[in-house]
Amino acid sequence: MKEDAVDGDPFTTRDVGVAYHAYSASGDVTAPVVYAGSGNPSDYDWLTKQGIDVKGKIVLVRYSVPYSYRGFKALAAEQRGAAGILIYSDPAEDGFKKGRTYPDGPWGPESHIQRGGIGYDFRVPGDPLTPGWASVPGAPRIKAADAASLPKIMSAPLSWRDARPILEALKGPDAPATWQGGLPITYRVGAGPATVHMRVQMDDKVRPIWTVTGRLTGTQSPDQLVIVGNHRDAWVYGGVDPSSGTASLMELARSLGALAKRGTRPKRTIVFASWDAEEFTLTSSTEWGEQHARDLAEHAVAYLNVDSSTSGPDFKASAVPSLNRLVVQSARDILDIEEGTPEMLSNRLGGGSDYTVFLNFLGVPIVDMSFSGPYGVYHSMYDNHRWMQKFGDPGFVRHTAMTRLWGVMALRLANGDVVPLDYRASADRFREFIKEAVQTARLADLPALRPLKAAADRFAIAADRAGLRIETLLAGDPPDPAAAALIDRVLIGTERAFLDSAGIPGRPWYRHLIYAPKATYAPEVLPGVTEALEARDRKQIALQVARLAAALDRAAAILDGSR
Repeated sequence: MKEDAVDGDPFTTRDVGVAYHAYSASGDVTAPVVYAGSGNPSDYDWLTKQGIDVKGKIVLVRYSVPYSYRGFKALAAEQRGAAGILIYSDPAEDGFKKGRTYPDGPWGPESHIQRGGIGYDFRVPGDPLTPGWASVPGAPRIKAADAASLPKIMSAPLSWRDARPILEALKGPDAPATWQGGLPITYRVGAGPATVHMRVQMDDKVRPIWTVTGRLTGTQSPDQLVIVGNHRDAWVYGGVDPSSGTASLMELARSLGALAKRGTRPKRTIVFASWDAEEFTLTSSTEWGEQHARDLAEHAVAYLNVDSSTSGPDFKASAVPSLNRLVVQSARDILDIEEGTPEMLSNRLGGGSDYTVFLNFLGVPIVDMSFSGPYGVYHSMYDNHRWMQKFGDPGFVRHTAMTRLWGVMALRLANGDVVPLDYRASADRFREFIKEAVQTARLADLPALRPLKAAADRFAIAADRAGLRIETLLAGDPPDPAAAALIDRVLIGTERAFLDSAGIPGRPWYRHLIYAPKATYAPEVLPGVTEALEARDRKQIALQVARLAAALDRAAAILDGSR
């Protein structure tokens, strides 16, 4: 479990310590191995049909492309009674089957190991021992055994070179075709006769982390906050994740600071946030958001997140729909991307980055953005400055582009005569989400969903009326300050209306009724309704429909308050 040094890359010659999974349980077990494909529940169902029980075994699973959170794999193994889980990077996903490997190409070499956290932050993020309240000195702390986000299974990462001898030693049935990987062997599932001795000893002491913030105080509405953020903690060097984003954040702060020194300050306050311990269940941003929840609920305009600036040439953004126009117009003006470019912007928001507390707990509009490309060294020691120079961003042109784009978005939010939030786009997207729910529902459940369409229509009418009032206001030269201040309060408050204090069933920390992450981190829209439909629980369907319809009506009432 050690990565090889690479000629010409001095970063790889250093001792970077043991590769591990954050929040793994500690333990010591020797057990037969079962290969379980990607480690999804359906994979274990297939094994069960073959008469293969993973209880008490060590399961070997692959990282997934498209990405599936490793913590979801750990939870699935834990729920099936496995004694431990080993997660490896198969060359079919991010190695030589994709193309040339580092140092000759961007894909992962045979010894690369994807480290990472496995905490169950899709249940509740942040400090596992302070769920829902700020982890500050003197705060009450629950017992680790009672923490919903702490795994109870041992887990460790492997390279494919380390996994290969295990795979070669397995007997039993051939794995399904979709489980066959990139190695020139027949993948079999076991159990055994390969046996592994797995020992994990975690350091679970409570230690401090540091959230670093700075601000440019606004000249006209200093209480209104536009927040830009990136995490700086990394697995080893983090040339892409997160240091490319950190470089852009530092340059953005320097540039806007220089403007302020020359007397050009924003109308609204811009907050710069450098988060710590993002890789450990989003701890820094979550605890900061919980600590300052009241102030942020009243005054936060939007949060702009850049986890990584770049791993390649393709710009992608995810955002709440009310920020679509800001994203599209800024990308057009800075990156010369045509409006309507397919797949550039998504309104389906999952999890796994620092925007989570802002959207799902506080109801603050968010944008998450990056440039992406072939990137096979994620969370390994090869994700370093040398890889970035050669493959990720030669010349660092996309680092610069991200800084400019991020800055333009922040300044447009901070300097607009009214905050540039357009809920007409939200209405269109919510109707789309509701239509999808109707199309996937059982015939017997369709009558229960009718209130959603009616509530979405009422919200759309209110959004149209608010949009027209804003356009009329902005046509004035200058706009009436009192009317603009009222509309600002309305627009800032509207996203908060989609929160419900009771949260999503089983996950009360996640309070947004339009968005939540699945356990894989993939987006889940209308989560309460969607999960009730999947469970075929008619009582829950009615309850969740009523809650979501009430939230849409709250938002409509707020928008009508601008009249």
